[in-house]
Amino acid sequence: MIRSALARAACTAGAGVLLAAGFTVAAPGTALAARSDCERGANGFRDISDSLVGVPAGPADKTLRSDPQGLVGRISLRAARIDGDVYGFAALSVPRVGDEVWMDWTLNGRDVHVQCGPFQAGRDGQALTSAAKVTDNSPNYRFRACGGGHGQAVQCTDWW
Repeated sequence: MIRSALARAACTAGAGVLLAAGFTVAAPGTALAARSDCERGANGFRDISDSLVGVPAGPADKTLRSDPQGLVGRISLRAARIDGDVYGFAALSVPRVGDEVWMDWTLNGRDVHVQCGPFQAGRDGQALTSAAKVTDNSPNYRFRACGGGHGQAVQCTDWW
């Protein structure tokens, strides 16, 4: 499993960021972050290119939809080394306009998590990613990728 020991400090800092940013962190629940809360470096997130592929991280991909035309939209959790640290991010391959992808992350093992996104596809077939967040090898610091769109049920990978 790709995890950065150096990122362990980010986990501790991340807990303070959640509280300082005004996210609700009472279990159980989801704190929704506006795109502005996880773009341009906000709250430790990093903007990445939609063309960043990275490597599969942990759980299996989830199929968002399969069209009659044979287009299969897949949601996956990916990881990439950027400036010496390993970042996790959600990716959606072969989206249709309006499909969405986001990344959930938690500091307490999944009961309470922050949803970063959704990020919405503006073009058919062009890969789409969420913002990225430094990973950590703590068992409570976890990520998952989710997506939805066009009346399809939301799909999420397992936690990584």
